[in-house]
Amino acid sequence: MGHVKSRYVGQTEFKKLYHYENFKAEHLSAMLRDMRIHCSNPANFNDPWDCDPWFDDKGLEDPRVLQDLLDHQLRNFPDGLTPTQRQLYEHKLRSRSYERVNLLAGYSEENIATIRKRRIYCLTPFPDLTLMWSHYAEKHKGICLEFGIDNPLLRMALEVLYPEKYPVWLPHQFENDHDSAIEMILTKAEPWKYEREFRIISSYNNDKDTAGALALYVENDCFALPPNALQSVIAGCNADYDAVKAIVKAHMPSLLVKRAIRIQTQFNLEILAENEL
Repeated sequence: MGHVKSRYVGQTEFKKLYHYENFKAEHLSAMLRDMRIHCSNPANFNDPWDCDPWFDDKGLEDPRVLQDLLDHQLRNFPDGLTPTQRQLYEHKLRSRSYERVNLLAGYSEENIATIRKRRIYCLTPFPDLTLMWSHYAEKHKGICLEFGIDNPLLRMALEVLYPEKYPVWLPHQFENDHDSAIEMILTKAEPWKYEREFRIISSYNNDKDTAGALALYVENDCFALPPNALQSVIAGCNADYDAVKAIVKAHMPSLLVKRAIRIQTQFNLEILAENEL
């Protein structure tokens, strides 16, 4: 069963990424003061399938795939399994569909628990998506953070995949395969495709000393923001622009404050810089 590989943002045409959020003065002040961005817990996502992958026993209808799963199971059994015990276990899984369903349900629940130990920061390449402002930025009263990708953290953003059909996943496919395991965190239903989402995913063990993983370390559910990664704060078309600007200028006077403007004769927004307002 082939798997579509996600791309890092640097492998795409996009040079900037954006994060929509509600405007809360204390949160914006803390982010600018501490240079830390707050991540999401996958357990709280609004899509009930998102980061909640389920292994499907229909994938075991192919005898070769079932054999691969059996081999995986037996490799992970405690030492000392006798030939008779092995035969009984194989017979049970081959002949009883409910045994396979229960086995995969257990794997699914363990996998979801593991995914929920991670933290995720969600981004998109577009700052002018009306639905994103509506859903994630307090009905256009919120803000949108603009990031450059030429830094250790943002370049780790991975593209979300939007298949038309639910993938057939099986646990043995992800054994010792980090890329395939991350695929489950990067898969959403096709109707969400308009978001063109990218995700920065924290390391699983959150080990600050792990080589190469420092950018993906979270502290208090936050990523440390590299210098110059944040390039502007965009106020929504219904936001209190003056309040947003006052907070930004108090903490980072050189940071740009832009504004989303509703084009009155079109169903579109445009993003204007300070000197264009």
